[in-house]
Amino acid sequence: MKTILLTMAVILAPVGMACAADSNEVLPVASTYSWSGAYIGAQAGYAWGNARVGQTFAPGSFDDYGWAYSPSGGFGGLYAGFNHQFEGGLVLGVEGDYSFARVKDTTLYRALGVDDPAFGGVLKLDSVGSVRLRAAYAMDRWLPFVTAGLAVGSYKHTTVDLPGNVPYADARGTIAGYTLGAGAEYAVTDNWLVRGEYRFADFGRHTSVRHSAINGAPFNSDAIELTTHDIRIGIAYKF
Repeated sequence: MKTILLTMAVILAPVGMACAADSNEVLPVASTYSWSGAYIGAQAGYAWGNARVGQTFAPGSFDDYGWAYSPSGGFGGLYAGFNHQFEGGLVLGVEGDYSFARVKDTTLYRALGVDDPAFGGVLKLDSVGSVRLRAAYAMDRWLPFVTAGLAVGSYKHTTVDLPGNVPYADARGTIAGYTLGAGAEYAVTDNWLVRGEYRFADFGRHTSVRHSAINGAPFNSDAIELTTHDIRIGIAYKF
C-alpha cells in the first residue's frame, strides 16, 4: 500500500507543480492603442474674425482712416503630421496644414468715425496654413490635445467706388503670425482617425500696399491687422 501511494505521489507531483504555476501566472493584458506614427488627412471648417486695413500716411492715421471688417466663411484642405507616444500616455508631435478659404467681408471706408457712402472695400482670405507642435495625452483610442505654432494666410483687399462696386485699387499679400488651439481625436480603427478642433490665430500688423486697378500705380502704404477663430473637423489615415 505504501508503495502504491509513493508511486502515485511521484506521478502526480509534476501535475501539481504545473497547476501551481498556472495559478500564479499573470494573464496578458490587452494592449492599448498606440498613437505613434505618421498620418495624413482632410479637413473642413468655418472661420470668423476681425480685421482692419488702415491708412498710414501720418502717425495715428491707422485707427482713424480705413476699413474695419468682420470676415467669415468656410475653408477646406489637407493636414499631415507625426506623433510619438511615450510611456505613461504623453504624446508629442508635429503637424502642418493648408486650406483654401472663402472667408470675406465688405464694408465702407470710415474717416474720423464717419462712413463714406461712396467708397467701400472687400477683404478676402484666400488660403490659410500652419506649422505647429502638438502635446496630447493618450486615453486608449481618445487623444485630447493642445497645439501652437506658426500661422500663415494669403489675402486680397479691394477698394471700390460705390454704388457700382467698381474696383478702384487692390492689394494682395501673405501674412504670418501665431496660432493656438485645442481639440480631440478618436481612433475609429487602428488606421482611421477623426477629430474636432478649435483654433485661434493672430496675424499681427503688416504693410499693405494697394495698386491702382487702372494703371497699377502704387498708393501710399496701408497696413492690415487680422485675427481669426475657427472650428474644424477632420479625418485622417495613420500609417
